[in-house]
Amino acid sequence: MTNSFFYSEDLPPVRLDKALAQHLGLGVRRCRALIEAGQVLVDDRPCAKGVLIRPGQHVLLTMSEDAATDCRDVRLVTSNESFAALFKPGGLHTVAGRGASCLESCMPGLGLDGWELLNRLDHLTSGLVLAACDQESASAYKSRQDAGQVRKWYLALARGVVQGLDSRERILDDKRRIVRVTTEEDEPLRWTRARAVCQVGDDTLLLVRILKGRRHQIRAHLAYAGHALIGDPVYGAGEPGGLYLHHWRLEMPGFTASLLPDWPCVDHELVENVASDFDSD
Repeated sequence: MTNSFFYSEDLPPVRLDKALAQHLGLGVRRCRALIEAGQVLVDDRPCAKGVLIRPGQHVLLTMSEDAATDCRDVRLVTSNESFAALFKPGGLHTVAGRGASCLESCMPGLGLDGWELLNRLDHLTSGLVLAACDQESASAYKSRQDAGQVRKWYLALARGVVQGLDSRERILDDKRRIVRVTTEEDEPLRWTRARAVCQVGDDTLLLVRILKGRRHQIRAHLAYAGHALIGDPVYGAGEPGGLYLHHWRLEMPGFTASLLPDWPCVDHELVENVASDFDSD
């Protein structure tokens, strides 16, 4: 698949990554990954992402069909003047890897060109991802999160019978593929709290709440407690059918969004009842 354009004579010089994003409707991170992979030529020559593109220059993008972004299942759930909640299906990256499809690349098609993603979900995790319209809104979100005013609710299908658990162990979320759970207690903002919604055969559908997550936090904490998530290929057995972890609801002052997964074991009324009684114990 190829796409190309001549940079307009009416526009001032701009960085290559930004020119590519503006003209092709891709996210800036995705454009940088494509440039670094050598899939972008300027006047038939590869260039760095920060090179200034000047009027009249020809920009050519080449990528395989399987690297093109698939936005069919991505959608805007709700929005206001500052924030938007997007649905990311499982199996789609949040931001670009090298040539990989991602949620960020779908944003221009949803009318969110130039918006900034505020959280990420693992590649296999489905559910809500939040975006901010500008840096001021992004800073406001960070301040609310640091103050414990952002609550993120997940649904998770865990191995075995679980009534509830509170995981306080610190996670070392460095660049390794598998994070390590330590015996050291983390700050309260990083705790994982889970309560049973219902039994699903020998397993348990859980409602999980976190405030300020670390990478793989829910997956690692549940596995550390002996209840790995169904379908988790890293911390569990990797059963077929995908990872059963879904970001259901996000709540913060002035903005709330929610979207249930289409799992057959999920009953809306049960989930809401558990959420309303979550702090009663």
